[in-house]
Amino acid sequence: MNTVLAPPETAASTLEELVRQHVDTLVTYATHLVGDPQEAIDYVAAGVHQARRFPPASLEREGTAVLFRAVTRACRQRQRFPPEPRGLAKLFRKPVPLLSLGADVAAAARVNTVKRALMATAVERRAALLLRDLAGLDYRGVGIALECSPETAARLVAAARREFGGIYRDIAF
Repeated sequence: MNTVLAPPETAASTLEELVRQHVDTLVTYATHLVGDPQEAIDYVAAGVHQARRFPPASLEREGTAVLFRAVTRACRQRQRFPPEPRGLAKLFRKPVPLLSLGADVAAAARVNTVKRALMATAVERRAALLLRDLAGLDYRGVGIALECSPETAARLVAAARREFGGIYRDIAF
């Protein structure tokens, strides 16, 4: 009896599918981590490029956390894809247009307060908070992304919530 098995899915196609599913969250995460949308896109591209070059053995189980780890590393190390121009090429870069929040002043002020409070939080804590609440990773996934144990990740998230809450109260009132 002959059975025909479908070819196993390659790591590259699995990673590509994961990137398609989480690209918006990755860019939002990187934007909140570094504060600049254009830099965030460059860092996400660098993180995805790095994850594609060195895929983990257990991509199906830890794929999302691995993507966030790659983007976190790119943000920490200021890695860009394509790499930053050097020498005279720096002189010929085009300026990045500024984003506008729109006409709703109250909503813009509230968003501005949250962003200011988030940016005032320490980077490691900010990353832990964003990974837990924005990306929806469990403590094990946060630990993988930040390269620490799940217990340390839980402590970082708790400390981040306390720090963010204190800063937000100070700014908002």
